[in-house]
Amino acid sequence: MAVAMRSMASGMQGGMASPVRPWFRLVAKGDPQLIPDGVNAWLDRVTQVMTAVLHQSNFYNATHTLYSDIGTFGTGLLVETANEDGIYFHLVRCGEYVLDINGNDEVDTFFRRLYMTPRQILDRWEHAPDLPDFIKRSRERKVMTTERYDVIHAVFPRTDFKPAKRLTAESKPFASVYYLPGGSSGHGTGKACILEEGGFDMFPAFAPRWDVSGSDVYGRSPAMDVLPDCKMLQAMTTTLRKTQHKIADPPLVADQSLRATGVKLIPGGLSFFDSTRTGTTPVAPIHQPEAAALQTVMTAIQEVEQNIDDGLYVDLFRMMLEDQRSRITATEVNAKERERIVMLGPVVERLHKELFDPVIRRTFALMQEWGAMPTPPEGVDALDVDVSFESALAQAQRQVTTSNIEAGFAFIGQAAAAVPEILDIVDTDAMGRAYLDRINMPSSVIREESAVEEIREQRAQAAAQQQQMETMNQGVNQLVDATKAMENMSNTNISGRNALEALTSGLGAIR
Repeated sequence: MAVAMRSMASGMQGGMASPVRPWFRLVAKGDPQLIPDGVNAWLDRVTQVMTAVLHQSNFYNATHTLYSDIGTFGTGLLVETANEDGIYFHLVRCGEYVLDINGNDEVDTFFRRLYMTPRQILDRWEHAPDLPDFIKRSRERKVMTTERYDVIHAVFPRTDFKPAKRLTAESKPFASVYYLPGGSSGHGTGKACILEEGGFDMFPAFAPRWDVSGSDVYGRSPAMDVLPDCKMLQAMTTTLRKTQHKIADPPLVADQSLRATGVKLIPGGLSFFDSTRTGTTPVAPIHQPEAAALQTVMTAIQEVEQNIDDGLYVDLFRMMLEDQRSRITATEVNAKERERIVMLGPVVERLHKELFDPVIRRTFALMQEWGAMPTPPEGVDALDVDVSFESALAQAQRQVTTSNIEAGFAFIGQAAAAVPEILDIVDTDAMGRAYLDRINMPSSVIREESAVEEIREQRAQAAAQQQQMETMNQGVNQLVDATKAMENMSNTNISGRNALEALTSGLGAIR
């Protein structure tokens, strides 16, 4: 199961947030016609900068272990902090934290336990006003790196939130408190000692869960579903090893006459036996399984292992990793494993909501706070930003709808050959933009609607000018042809007169 879990963690990283390929993109919310020019190109630039910031941090290392926690225990906890050196992600292991949810079933509270030595406590909170004396005296007792104390870090929404005070802890909507519990490590039974009190503008932790039933705080994992198979596999493996051992070194029965001398069963060993006794075997196996039994047990083990792999989506993730190495497109992944990907869809959506979307939004806010954001276009003061995911799994799910667009376009194209008016019911611009959005085409390479209208107006003006020039040229050509005809008639002799004179005299006769 450990190997299957590692394959699952690697597959989730490669399929959802791969460090070697783009997996998210920032887009502007709202009507595309109302988005100022240059905003989409700026968001693409912000996406590139944010991708570099995440690469410079420990995000991918931390999330790889986080996937194992989610797949094994159903719940994980990741805390994001920032300073002048960049951002950092703290992975809190299972068993070291407790969570709580709000009325919307969203995790907004966590308590975690830190095991810290006196040296670590003094390095960070030496000037804390309520620091206990037994911590201060640790230098004298020379236990700076041996003893460890429980330090509790609590983050929760403030009930006394005071937004008017900007520079105090009370001005933050989320409180952050470090404290030593009373009687920590047996040193007295006094009250808890607060080491630090601060706050966050946004909830700094991400607690993704694999699957949640109702208002449960903690999730359920696929490892819990395959736990009976794992226990069965352990029992079957024990049976297999016993069978192999019995075949290689079976239990023996020896003739009574060998009791005194014993039997040497080592290679090259020599034992003596009374040859006058007939019809008996001096030493023989008392129980030796048949070799064919091994194949039966191994086949049963392979079936159970396959059940475990199916429960942990190992085949799907391995297929996706192999496809990425061979550069197979997400459309082909979807065509080959559409049913499996659809089954994984709820997990992907939950991880987007509880992990990746909050990570991107908090990182965006931290980059603004620390001045790491590219300069926005002029006139853009406030912008509502959304996150579009373009990982292999996200694309495989989104591109299910592209087949509908392709089928609809093919039908309209065929029908238009017989009934051209059918093109009137399709907004080709909207169809094209919807298709490009589903395949996550970068916004910077898609023209704004205003630019498209300008190009079409220029094209229409150029076509009108071309038509006008053709009309003028046609009139000039007709005039030149008429002039040449009159010259030819004037040069043609008819009964002593030219054709033109004859024609004009004829017209006079008509009058």
